[in-house]
Amino acid sequence: MQTGFGGRKAFMSRPDRMGIAVVSLLALSLGCEPAGSPAPSETAQAGDSGPYHILVTNDDGIGSPGIQLLAEALRDVGEVTVVAPCGQRSGASMSVQLGREKRLMPISDENGTWGHCVDATPADAAMLALEGLAPEGGFDLVVSGINAGANTGDFGHMSGTVGAAMMGAYYGVPAVAVSLGGQEMDFGYPAAFTARFVEQLRERAPRPGVVLSVNFPVAREDAVAGVAVGRMGGSYVRYGYEEVEPEGEVRVFRPSVTPADTHPPGSDTEAFVGGMITIAPLRFDRTDEDMLRELASWELDHRLGVPPGS
Repeated sequence: MQTGFGGRKAFMSRPDRMGIAVVSLLALSLGCEPAGSPAPSETAQAGDSGPYHILVTNDDGIGSPGIQLLAEALRDVGEVTVVAPCGQRSGASMSVQLGREKRLMPISDENGTWGHCVDATPADAAMLALEGLAPEGGFDLVVSGINAGANTGDFGHMSGTVGAAMMGAYYGVPAVAVSLGGQEMDFGYPAAFTARFVEQLRERAPRPGVVLSVNFPVAREDAVAGVAVGRMGGSYVRYGYEEVEPEGEVRVFRPSVTPADTHPPGSDTEAFVGGMITIAPLRFDRTDEDMLRELASWELDHRLGVPPGS
């Protein structure tokens, strides 16, 4: 497949009107250091210390072509271990099934075993792999995807793809969540792009506790407007429920999907709707620092509401 990573056209067109920081993927394709990157002496070179171990997981299940093509592409970058749910587990966020045994089943093709599946949530699958299948020294990176459907903005909170990547962050392992929007679910270009992106992460030693949420607006390189880095925010559709005819005394609610137009300036959703590949850095620590300081100023004590000396 011709990915065209050496050309400008796929990455540098129409970014200026977005009001969002744009990543120069020309630097990625040539292996150059973008301005502001740490000097090589300041960056851990994982490739110099032995194999680069990548855990690949998802929420669409082990049978999804997205995870299969992603794992294949990443094998050119490092040692790949694939552990995913046995079936579809979209929308599971970071939920886990505590107190339940997990059974790990090998998945094979004509070339032998290429992965394992577990009857569990995406985050559970990642946890099991991080606990029970980690190589000596642990995994260097968790990559979750490629999801069939975008996870920009608010969807990141519900996404099993992002949730599985967050489990990596929980264990102190850098992580990437990869999702594909649009109508055409052809994962070839997103898989190739992700492999090149991971090559750069390997050289730059990404920060533990952070998930990079990558979203492709379409499957074809020639239809992509560029690459944008933006904060998580907004929605392009809204999921909900609408009540339909009851079944006797039982009320029935049907899932609904309606267009949404909440695209905050500088958000990943704004860039995604504009045809950009988006990259949003997400923290595992959800603490609101402003509210933390405000609450501290309240000088609360355990006798809240009780007059002093009573």
